Amino acid sequence: MASRRTWIVLGVLAAGLVVLLALAGAAVYFVTQHVQTRRETSAEALRTFDAVRASFGNQRPLYELDQDGEPRMVRPLSELPAAPAAPTRLQILAWDPEEQRTVRLALPFWMLRLGKSDVSVVQDDAGFNLERLLLDVDELARIGPALVFDFRNRDGVRVLLWTE
Repeated sequence: MASRRTWIVLGVLAAGLVVLLALAGAAVYFVTQHVQTRRETSAEALRTFDAVRASFGNQRPLYELDQDGEPRMVRPLSELPAAPAAPTRLQILAWDPEEQRTVRLALPFWMLRLGKSDVSVVQDDAGFNLERLLLDVDELARIGPALVFDFRNRDGVRVLLWTE
């Protein structure tokens, strides 16, 4: 018959396995709820981007590219008025013309606040590099829903960031 120590070790291992499976399930659930990919023709992708842009009217993005192709803030976020309602998500919509695919990622603000107040948006292989664009999550939350960035390159890659 197994000793008491063996049963304790088996119990701890079983509990660890259950926790590991729960974490994997939570990760799968998060991705299915916050990441959407869709095959689209360039005309369909253009309509998707135009629909998002239309919701902001003539509003300029908070960040633009300068002559060197570096992202820069159009005006300091601290100069913008506070909104009555804080946004709940940072939305990222990206179009990859080689793959003929759009990807939409919705990042909840609570997740953006987990690590630090600045979030780096990482680099894409097609030359889209926002690694140096540090988004101040607290300022974005203060100013409310806004068009953050609209990027296009010569290869047809397009990325749109906004808060809602």
